[in-house]
Amino acid sequence: MVVFAYLSLDARFSPTACSAKRNAATLPFSNLETPSMAPVNAGPPTHRRVALLMGQDLAYNREVLRGIQAYAHAKTDWVIRDGPFAAHVLKPLSEWRPDGIIAHLFERRVAEALGELDVPIVNTTSTLLDLPYPLVDADHFAVGRMAAGYFLDRGFQNFGFFGSSTAGFSRERETGFRDALAERGCEATACYAEYLPRPSEEVSWVSVDERVREWLERLKKPVAILASNDVPARELAEACRQMGLDVPGQVALLGVDNDELECNLAVPPLSSIVLPSQRIGYEAAERLDRMMSGKPAPERRAYLPPVRVAERFSTDTLAIEDPELRAALGFIRSHAHLDIDVEAVHEHTAVSRRMLERRFRERLGRTVLEEIRRTRIELAKRLLTETDLQMPAIAKQAGFSGARRLAVVFRQEVSLTPSEFRDSVRRRNGLSHSDT
Repeated sequence: MVVFAYLSLDARFSPTACSAKRNAATLPFSNLETPSMAPVNAGPPTHRRVALLMGQDLAYNREVLRGIQAYAHAKTDWVIRDGPFAAHVLKPLSEWRPDGIIAHLFERRVAEALGELDVPIVNTTSTLLDLPYPLVDADHFAVGRMAAGYFLDRGFQNFGFFGSSTAGFSRERETGFRDALAERGCEATACYAEYLPRPSEEVSWVSVDERVREWLERLKKPVAILASNDVPARELAEACRQMGLDVPGQVALLGVDNDELECNLAVPPLSSIVLPSQRIGYEAAERLDRMMSGKPAPERRAYLPPVRVAERFSTDTLAIEDPELRAALGFIRSHAHLDIDVEAVHEHTAVSRRMLERRFRERLGRTVLEEIRRTRIELAKRLLTETDLQMPAIAKQAGFSGARRLAVVFRQEVSLTPSEFRDSVRRRNGLSHSDT
């Protein structure tokens, strides 16, 4: 028996509708007709039936669903049913006769079977890159590059990638990661296991564990590892714990999706790259609406840039062996919000200014002043992203003399004003007020 949730959008928030939704979730899909839906052969339909096939076990899908809901809020003619993306859904879905489908198409046989329904379909995952359906997803190449830049800024020289060798999103994240590392003369070693989106039932957990342990043992430490998602990142964290490898001291781990449950189940909690999941859902719904109206989608594939790195303990380290350089970087990180300058850093390390500058250039490719500025900009970005503080307060907490100085330096480094940056991040991370 297949279970789907049903709700007509024009009554979504009424007590009666909420009760109906709870009751509907216990009924077979094929029996969920309502008086508001026209019979199959009773003339032009008054509603558009939209099926959402993605399940809710992954945080990414839940956030995509939030974005779809935000778009559908104003579509009083939409009737939505959601269920898992699985073969046993095909029969009741066909009987229901949807007008459009938004799906997380990660399994080829089911994806191809959906095409036989001959209705508009929008895909929200790059797992299978050769599917013919319109796609809205994150820019996974940019995800990999963001991870590489994040690790390089922390002084790492040894890198690894852990993820799927077949899923398109994983391969693109690995490619972007390697590409950005190569620009700095670095390489990454990889270990592969299939998470689509969860570990495959056909894969031996014991075999994967043994292969992962051997790989982790061989890696030169300290090492920075990008995992294709938070699920495999948590597996790595557990393997490191069992092997006695210190995270983040010996192994720094970075996942993707910022699934708070997965990230906080890990020991230690995982840093993760935030994807624009709600925006993906909103734009997928917008494209489906156009297609159901007989209009072409704006483009076949739309890739939205990642938002930011959500930092937790798994990357809270600096991979610098030089004790003076490490001390200087630590001082800058902990004092960037204060009125410090190059001389203050020099005095803290007890190294000549010329020698300190040379070590910064050789190891990091930037001067001490540039590092102070970079650290302050990163702090300002975090405050702009995670708080609603006004610009004077952000400038003060990020170590700038005032909002005007913050604006000048920020535009020089980011090519946006602080306000423009905040707006762009919020558009990527979720939805602007005008969208809801």
